[in-house]
Amino acid sequence: MSPVVILYLVLLLLVSVVGISRYRRLTIPGRVLAWSVVAVFVCNVLNKVWSVVYHTNAPILHAESITEFVFYSLAFYCLFKNRVTKMIVIFSIIVVSVFFCLNAIIWQPIGSVFPTNIYLPTLSLFTIFSLLLFRQMLLYPVKINIVKQSVFWFNTAMLFYATTMFFNLGMTNYYSQHKWDNFIYYFWYFILCMFHVMIGIALMTDNQYAQLDS
Repeated sequence: MSPVVILYLVLLLLVSVVGISRYRRLTIPGRVLAWSVVAVFVCNVLNKVWSVVYHTNAPILHAESITEFVFYSLAFYCLFKNRVTKMIVIFSIIVVSVFFCLNAIIWQPIGSVFPTNIYLPTLSLFTIFSLLLFRQMLLYPVKINIVKQSVFWFNTAMLFYATTMFFNLGMTNYYSQHKWDNFIYYFWYFILCMFHVMIGIALMTDNQYAQLDS
């Protein structure tokens, strides 16, 4: 296992511990986010084990893709105020889940192919959700320093992750043609590490008792 992977797993474990240790103080979207980090950590551990035993990690990547989408979308659902937007989020979860099943069976078999067909549309949806949430933050500002707002860190993390990972996946063929395999590898883990650092900050700044404590 490479040092980069070890570093990422340690980061996931630390962020998971932050979420679990602060669980009672977290808001509902914060609790959803905490469970998402635990789920991603478990998927990544299984990923390495599966790769060694079965010489492929495709099934775990499929499971991780839909797990991440459901958790992050539910966090967005909890944060949105507009009822129509909430319904759109729920509808997207249903549609993507159905598409996930069809894709895993027909187009990109779950046992052997990386689920690009899932990642590209879900990353696009995350970008849209993030922009809508930033719009909501501008329409309904709160009297708290923005860097102390959990929603800001979560939304920034999601926008960063969705746009940079979409770019990375979209450029994969170009990287391969120019033999930039190492660049793909390190850029991929850089995105994931930065994303979970911001998620960790979101969990540390999230507090349902903030008004009572102040």
